[in-house]
Amino acid sequence: MPTNLPPEYHEAERRFREADTPREKSAALEEVLKTIPKHKGTDKLRADLRKKLSKYKSLAQAAKKKIGKHESLFHIDKEGNARIIVLGCANVGKSSLVSLLTHASPDISASPYSTWSPTPGMMDYNGVQLQLLDTPALDREFMEPELAELIKSADLVLLMLDLQAFPIDQFLNSLNILEKSNIYPKHKNISETNSHKTILPFVVVVNKDDGSNLDAEFDVLNELLRDEGWILLPVSIEANRNINQMMDFIVKELRLIRVYAKKPHEEPDYSKPFVLKAGESVENFAEKVHKDFLLNLKSARVWGKGVRDGQPVGREHVLHDGDIVELHI
Repeated sequence: MPTNLPPEYHEAERRFREADTPREKSAALEEVLKTIPKHKGTDKLRADLRKKLSKYKSLAQAAKKKIGKHESLFHIDKEGNARIIVLGCANVGKSSLVSLLTHASPDISASPYSTWSPTPGMMDYNGVQLQLLDTPALDREFMEPELAELIKSADLVLLMLDLQAFPIDQFLNSLNILEKSNIYPKHKNISETNSHKTILPFVVVVNKDDGSNLDAEFDVLNELLRDEGWILLPVSIEANRNINQMMDFIVKELRLIRVYAKKPHEEPDYSKPFVLKAGESVENFAEKVHKDFLLNLKSARVWGKGVRDGQPVGREHVLHDGDIVELHI
């Protein structure tokens, strides 16, 4: 064994020896691996520990009550108008964000790897129903194939960084892990000739921007990544800073619009908008309301952008966020 291992290694190794279950031992081993300096003298130790980690992960997986797809902790049905999967390294604030926005109850802890399986939560943001999923940390030596498949089901990936803990390292590490599973950001214009590649829209949220002295650090980070096409959003979950601005941006990135129904001679129903994709038309709206409306649609009137109030329009008329539509069948 190398003799120049740091004290953190021995402390993490002690926690591994004291762990009882395969799951606890896996978490402890991941901490052990993080404490080992990366150089030639530690290659064998790291390889041995990775083999041991793989064994305990297999045991932890086998200990689940059932392994079938529909019993898997990673199989979560899609709900709402869009699915947002929250990713990032350990302790960047993923669980805290999902808890704040959805009132779900993921495990929140200062200890790394407290999140072992995805935790879903729903939020209503100005009439748009969004499903957010908290996920296990990305800075593990191994990412479960089931987690990779879950990420590929996202409508948008929210990649979180901790501004106060080497955010560039977190960023590069997260992208590297995702690329190993053939997951790439949409704005990088990756060729899709390889059918195994999954291209997804990404938003980078930089947490723990808690004060003016840290704003300068965010500006440096933003300048480094902006030239590569990344858009960074500074937030503080603890101080509830810029959270609404973040959600406004996310809804725009999802290209979702809210359209309100109006019955003839009545006021519009603002209680529950119909959510469409940007660029969709009156025809798409009618189908959302009811399939019979689409089949029997004779005409429509619209109040909103680019039209006179109550202007008659055709099926192909493109709708905008906040439009009001009166269907006639």
